[in-house]
Amino acid sequence: MKFYEVDNALQEAIIAADKPVRVKIQIELPWGFESVFEQDILEADFYGLKEVAGGTSARGEILLDNPQGTYSYTSAGPSTKVKISFSLGDGLPYFERFVFFLDDNGIQDIKGPGRKRFVRLGLRDLSARLRKTDESRDWTAPAVFTYSVVCDKTQAEKSLVHCIAQRAGLSVTDIDCSTIPVTLPYIRLTKNIWAELSSLATAYRCHLECAPEKPLVFAHSQYQTEPLQDDDYSYTFTGQDIFYLRKTGRAELYRNSVRLKINLPIALEKREIWRYDEAPVVYDEFLQAHYPFKYPLVPEIEEGNYENHYSIIDTGGKERAVVFADNIDSKEEAENRLEYDGGPFSYSGYDITTHHDRAILTLHKETDGDLYKAAIYGRPIVLDLNRSCFKHDSEGIAAYGTAALNVTGSYFSEYLIDGKPHYEDWVIRELAERIQNRREFTVKTHRGLFNARVGAKVRILTQRELLNGTINAFTFRYRKNEAFQSSFRITV
Repeated sequence: MKFYEVDNALQEAIIAADKPVRVKIQIELPWGFESVFEQDILEADFYGLKEVAGGTSARGEILLDNPQGTYSYTSAGPSTKVKISFSLGDGLPYFERFVFFLDDNGIQDIKGPGRKRFVRLGLRDLSARLRKTDESRDWTAPAVFTYSVVCDKTQAEKSLVHCIAQRAGLSVTDIDCSTIPVTLPYIRLTKNIWAELSSLATAYRCHLECAPEKPLVFAHSQYQTEPLQDDDYSYTFTGQDIFYLRKTGRAELYRNSVRLKINLPIALEKREIWRYDEAPVVYDEFLQAHYPFKYPLVPEIEEGNYENHYSIIDTGGKERAVVFADNIDSKEEAENRLEYDGGPFSYSGYDITTHHDRAILTLHKETDGDLYKAAIYGRPIVLDLNRSCFKHDSEGIAAYGTAALNVTGSYFSEYLIDGKPHYEDWVIRELAERIQNRREFTVKTHRGLFNARVGAKVRILTQRELLNGTINAFTFRYRKNEAFQSSFRITV
């Protein structure tokens, strides 16, 4: 991944580093976006980082001089959109770098000594809003997706990224994504939208970000079908750039064993997913079971609203619960499977649509009889509980002892990658990264590298070595009448 592309003239000015950085702030009001006067921007700090959970998020803080109360917007509140753009010197175009929203504090009006007056803006990117989706979740909408691909904008109705994002109001045009055609039989959302997307990004090694070009980016995956973009180094920091350099060991990142344990959904062919077996049961001389429906007995299924949970018997003879079933017998097909004496029997109630893991039934008989068989067939999905994969580095264990990383997740699959199941391939790649002895460098520069982004590859040239690394966090610091400062945490 590389820095964001900017206008050629602006890029030349960034390299020359002979012009001051300028900041433009635009606040969305009922009548449109209104720009803040540049001379009123006293302080502006912007932060971005790669989260442990897998996504990339950004936030900001701004202090404005407000002697006349110009910026005490009464119509602006939490979730008001704020655009942040950067440029250099005069006459060059601005580059829109962030699209933020005011945090829950809104515009904070501050009165200081004498007649001094300021406003402080706390800013959060879209990821903060996506984290709050569970607070207003629509419980009537299904949170279950079946037979969906991980990401494919050409079939957004079956693309997990798009289906999950749609629950937060994002459309296909709001998402920049790669194609990852891995089919997942069953996914049930249990967390907020950002957490689910972060888990998906982790499982498929994708870059997830609320970027300036699109509200949501899900791309740069090792599993995507499109060729990966040029992944050359975007910038080399040298002694001419750096005024502060700190090296920190990241021993906590080192692992020589990776243990993955998952509950893996397995899709099966159509088969029996329910059979009536409620007591009382009677066995004839051939040990064939039958169930008496005779006065004064009134079985629960005959009373109505009887719920039968689907299950299957696996090849080992063990009963396994079904988490989802489709292609289920129609009422007529289920009645054709009824075997009985007397009666006749039929279904006066047959609800297979309200729930995806059970049916609601009412069995009706005209006269007393014995039921030999009542069954329903469908295409089930079951969970292979505690599927596991373990990989380790023998040399590392011999040298340092076992340092294990235990991983769980909902989005791993059996899809074959180079002949190996996806979850096994993921463990191999994770171990290859974890056995590296990582270091982190904090680099501070006055250059206006505002088009840098988390995940971009950079180099650090010192007197002793040339280091290759990846940006995992940044800070842009603007102060009125002071030099702009960019700070990066780079993992090498």
